[in-house]
Amino acid sequence: MCGIFGIYNIKEKHYFEQEKIKLSVESMHHRGPDYMGIRIFDNNAALAHLRLAIIDLVVDSNQPFERDDRYFVSYNGEIYNYIELREDLIKVGYKFKTQSDTEVLVAAYQAWGDDCVNHFNGMWAFAIYDQLENKLFCSRDRFGVKPFNYATVNGQFIFSSEIKSIIEYFPEEKIPNYNVISNFCRNSVGAQIKETWFQNIFRLEPAHNLTVSSEGVNIERYWDYPKKTNQNITFENAVTQYRDLFKNAVEIRMRSDVPVGFTLSSGIDSMSIVSVLKNQLNGNNKSYTATFPENKFLKSEKQNYKNDIEIDEAKIVKEVSKQLELDPTLVEINFTNYVEKLSKIIFYMESGHGSPAVFPLNSIFKKATEDITVVLEGQGADELLAGYLNNVESIYLIELIRKFRFKKAIIELNEYCKVYSLSSLIMLFVRQLNTGWIHKLYYKASGISAFYIGHLSKYVHIKDSPRKAKGFDSSVNAHLFESHTGGLVNLLHYGDAISMAYSLESRLPFMDYRLVEYVFTLPAEFKIHNGYAKFIHRKAMEGVVPDEILSQKAKFGFSTPLTNMFLKKGNNSAASILLSKRCIDRGLFSEKGIQKSLKDLERGTKDRSRFLYRMLNVELWFREFIDK
Repeated sequence: MCGIFGIYNIKEKHYFEQEKIKLSVESMHHRGPDYMGIRIFDNNAALAHLRLAIIDLVVDSNQPFERDDRYFVSYNGEIYNYIELREDLIKVGYKFKTQSDTEVLVAAYQAWGDDCVNHFNGMWAFAIYDQLENKLFCSRDRFGVKPFNYATVNGQFIFSSEIKSIIEYFPEEKIPNYNVISNFCRNSVGAQIKETWFQNIFRLEPAHNLTVSSEGVNIERYWDYPKKTNQNITFENAVTQYRDLFKNAVEIRMRSDVPVGFTLSSGIDSMSIVSVLKNQLNGNNKSYTATFPENKFLKSEKQNYKNDIEIDEAKIVKEVSKQLELDPTLVEINFTNYVEKLSKIIFYMESGHGSPAVFPLNSIFKKATEDITVVLEGQGADELLAGYLNNVESIYLIELIRKFRFKKAIIELNEYCKVYSLSSLIMLFVRQLNTGWIHKLYYKASGISAFYIGHLSKYVHIKDSPRKAKGFDSSVNAHLFESHTGGLVNLLHYGDAISMAYSLESRLPFMDYRLVEYVFTLPAEFKIHNGYAKFIHRKAMEGVVPDEILSQKAKFGFSTPLTNMFLKKGNNSAASILLSKRCIDRGLFSEKGIQKSLKDLERGTKDRSRFLYRMLNVELWFREFIDK
């Protein structure tokens, strides 16, 4: 896992200042503390790299990596099937001087050109400079696990893992993108879209290649999701194939020359990862779990359930860890100095994030990096396997009714209502309509629109699912597609940003493209059955994961005390930041609206803490990136 940076002169031959490049790259030193390399190619291009050594730790694998005095690469990520690809390339005559996946990546480009990315199983963002043809070939992995930011300034194409390096090189690009920020404030739209919080800086979208030459910039999609379901496969055969794919997805992500560990919750996803490795840990048995001084879940989480539900996650993790012979570390989440810590998180994310879960995740990664360099996580399972049942249940019921499967629909609704509230099902169904006019009507009626003034008062609505599902023969798969290409990409962004803040590589077995492709060909009833989400995964893990984990129906996120955060007093409290002269003079938020929301919180009459939290994110971002 690393940091990449580069500049290419499209038209005019601007002179490259090595010291300026060095300062730009050093601004993201946390991404690669083991080595920094810079290579300048006359007045044509420049590549730079920060290395976090994971595989083949020798000096020869440092980057920018050179092959045949023609190809040079700056690469961030891991190609998990590099061993198999290396063997394939050796068979057709390619020779290697290292054991790294980096050299395999460049050789694959030599062998297959732009199509090399379709051979890769992994996560990546890279740029290969062809010195002979004076061409830059860039790519981002299929799902956007790794970041690739770019801009074109004065005829120069510049790219980097982090935006802070771009604005260090071109300070004039520190221009806020108010439309994106406004959408974040209202709809929590984040890194799933092409635009960033900086007006002229963009993200290369997942599953896209980008080529730069003297003729300009060209961007093309190289991969897409399957859209047709396999109606002929039996559930038993599907379970067997799924189990084999998942086990291999986990096993190849254990390839590492540095210590590996796991984030662990009481849920099925992370428990499945450690369970399939029970006899293959080889000393990599460290796990990390968030615990909270007061184990209370948010009202917004509880309102989705029929009954008041509590769960002692630490207790469950301790019990299962004994069975799996894990060495668990329970990380107590401390919310003192919240604003100061959140400001640092925003510095690494380079934007706000609507989920307060960034805070406990930050604490977990900070602790984990004391022992390990690679961590395996369960991210991506929910969006793939309909894990957010309260979001997808209404869509599944409609799909059943359209197929005249009324009896099945009634059974599913009854089972759903044993755990979740019917009111939440209706509310979430309306929310998923997700049209701009519904949002604007809601915000106007609720008075939320009046909170935003100045540059934030007007905005063009951006959907949180940037890609519209077309051509799917299953409405459930269409919904999962929008989740996978929408909210999940936003989660991947903060997962990468926060893990790399501590020079920690995060690996995600549920993001294996083979697994994703396979699951998208399966009928909806393989994923949802009798009130259970992730049904095929549960069946595949029988005899592997403890039964008490597999039988859980309720799903919880991290507990975060948003309401209490805004009720606290003090000079550096969240409320004082929002009511400060500095924030009010910025002219983005209504002082009257903030005061009313805080008073409503104190009285317990209305909870707008999530909107206040987004405002706080915006103010802290301006202080980190624009004011400085």
